[in-house]
Amino acid sequence: MSGHRRLTRLIITQLRLRFLLAFIALLLLCSALTLVFLVAWHRQGDEYALVLGALLSFFASIITALVTLAYLHVSRRSLAAAEAAIALQREQWQARITVQPRFWMGIRSDDGGRVDARFGFRPVSIIYRRDRADGGDSFYDTVAWPQISVDVWNDGERSFRLAGYRLWVRSEEHLAIERPLFGFVVPPNELRSFPVTQELVALTVRQRQFAERYERPPAEESVIGLRLLYSDWREDNRSSRDDFYLVLCPPLARAFSLERIDTRHAESTRS
Repeated sequence: MSGHRRLTRLIITQLRLRFLLAFIALLLLCSALTLVFLVAWHRQGDEYALVLGALLSFFASIITALVTLAYLHVSRRSLAAAEAAIALQREQWQARITVQPRFWMGIRSDDGGRVDARFGFRPVSIIYRRDRADGGDSFYDTVAWPQISVDVWNDGERSFRLAGYRLWVRSEEHLAIERPLFGFVVPPNELRSFPVTQELVALTVRQRQFAERYERPPAEESVIGLRLLYSDWREDNRSSRDDFYLVLCPPLARAFSLERIDTRHAESTRS
């Protein structure tokens, strides 16, 4: 801000100096013309003085028009500079107050960070029905899912309210789970988290409801989409970008893994 003030002060100082020099030059010119007119009037008489006066009036009108045009040109440049400075300040102000939530989904390994007391982050044990490889009778197996959460970071200078979220299977758009969040506010420059373990369990089994027992095992590989709905000072129910995560479940993977993938890059590569 101090740099802008110094620049503005320098411009104003130069403009004042230019106007002062122009005023002094104009004053000297008027004095010289007045002296010439008086001398010519005294020597040549009234008729010559009238003609010379008309000619000097014509020159004066031309000078007045030039000064007016110069003033308009300088005023227009100053107005354009002021409008540019105002637009820059408006962009900086909007950049500071615009809410742009950053979020990511991952496996939670500790209890660090700011967590809402309403949410419990703990592993979930699920019973699945599996078929034997030799074609015999099926059996039930218990698998412990790790804690999976969505971390939301607010890097703006205003709080925003997270209204809800949507999870879906990318290859099967009809398999989607939407959940509202009540009173979930993310203050400026802070991190908030909420769990999505149960939703991921249901989607990997290709269902919309969570249960502790399923008659089929989870898919070994799933691409899960994530979208947030939030509200800020401008409008409500704004949608964030869509993020996609590759979820690998045993026995394909030795342990549960969650990896963010860039589907746009993959689609452009295939095309």
